[in-house]
Amino acid sequence: MTMRHILFLLSLTCSLSATAQCADTEVVFTSNTGLWSQEMGWELYLIGEGDTALVGEFQGLTDGTLTADTLCLEDGCYILLATDSWGDGWNGGSLLAEALDATAALDGFGSEFSLSDGFYGFQSFSLGTEDCVFLLPGCTDPEALNFLQGATVDDGSCTYVETFAVNDEGSSLLREYIYYAPEGMELGAPLVFVLHGYSGDALGMYTFSGFLEVANQEGFAVVFPQGAQDGSGTNHWNANFNFTNVNDHAFLSQLAVHLQETHGHDPECTYSCGYSNGGFMSYSLACANAETFRGIGSVGGLMGGNDWTTCAPSQPVPVVHIHGTNDNTVPYLGNSSEPDWGGSPGVEEIVSAWADWNNCTEVTEIALPNLDPTDGSTVDLITHSGGDYGYEARVYRVNGGGHDWFGSWGNFDIISAAEMWSFWSQFCGSAIAVEEFDRLQTELVRWDGAQFTALESCRVRVCDMSGRTVFDRPMMAGQSVPFNGCAPLLLMSAHQPSGAFQQLKLQVH
Repeated sequence: MTMRHILFLLSLTCSLSATAQCADTEVVFTSNTGLWSQEMGWELYLIGEGDTALVGEFQGLTDGTLTADTLCLEDGCYILLATDSWGDGWNGGSLLAEALDATAALDGFGSEFSLSDGFYGFQSFSLGTEDCVFLLPGCTDPEALNFLQGATVDDGSCTYVETFAVNDEGSSLLREYIYYAPEGMELGAPLVFVLHGYSGDALGMYTFSGFLEVANQEGFAVVFPQGAQDGSGTNHWNANFNFTNVNDHAFLSQLAVHLQETHGHDPECTYSCGYSNGGFMSYSLACANAETFRGIGSVGGLMGGNDWTTCAPSQPVPVVHIHGTNDNTVPYLGNSSEPDWGGSPGVEEIVSAWADWNNCTEVTEIALPNLDPTDGSTVDLITHSGGDYGYEARVYRVNGGGHDWFGSWGNFDIISAAEMWSFWSQFCGSAIAVEEFDRLQTELVRWDGAQFTALESCRVRVCDMSGRTVFDRPMMAGQSVPFNGCAPLLLMSAHQPSGAFQQLKLQVH
């Protein structure tokens, strides 16, 4: 008898087992589809000494249908990868495995299996006398956002939604956020708030913003707050608007102080940035909470009309703004006639005003290298400098760019998270050269318009433009998985436990 330690996600050599007569053990896999049957699927892998072989698979087609697949399985160690394309589990679907030989035991698969939630999960079992030890890394805490059903080894990746009680004019209201600190973070590390856009959510920004990768590289913490619902039930931030009475200034400023005190962050090095509505909110924080947020960034967001006419920051707040000239959602040149969101001029006038408030004396404009000629856009950097206490303000004008979080989709000449951190870092410790981030990404997956092919073992996620996850599963080196997108533009991110990552914009036709 041998002891085999199995680490899934190592390598894959796909080869379906099919023989006219079975010399091993015949096992019947009975798949029972529930609701949304087309979302339900599974793949069965035999773990060998040097490879991982696909020996069976199933894809649901019709609700409430029993399908029996008889597979000829040799003695060994098996892992079943259960998948759901929507990410809410099998919705009443189930799988039962039974050996036709009553004396053969499927050790570990003694009852009906169902994927309770999420995009994927594992069921491991052995056949025969071989002793298998399954090492399936993942989050093992069912209370976590990213709990992985079937994981046997906690890999430290558990992510939690935390709650914070906001004091709003004497009332206590619970609000939610995700906090991330890299391993080994030093006392006094900076803290960065990353705010989602209108209708987005904290988990979406956690997934695609790129701030986790930069934080791991530079040793600071990131918090992804969750916006409250407005009158129409849509997640939002109240950047001093007229159509909502949610007190987001109290929530974000009190949360910043709480995290500084709880985790030892330097109050001089706390920043806020956001996408679209989150960019509006970051400007609003700079106007009213400059003593808490010492620098802000906006990607595709302007200033609301109320902030533009009344803004009086208590101290200098360095501003970095990244915006596409072809943004049809939040126009680069502003929209003063829009009653709820508008009322301010365009990007360059806004940033010039912040520079003037802090006595900047120099303005320079340069064209940045066109690193990706295929993205249909270029970037100019406008820098205001020479202000009080070394104040600076920057505009990254993305010529031809849309309403994008650049570097994750849209323009790929810049990485939004890296550019903003590079800007803030000069006011909190030593400045970080953006060039240090140019080669952060590793090519893990290739996309041909119809399927993903993994060059290395990794976890692959796909989000739509609102940040909602639409595909999430592990892939093994050499494996190809078809994908049919539900939107014309999506973002793929691939990650390895080592920290290697890749982000890729998907054009789906």
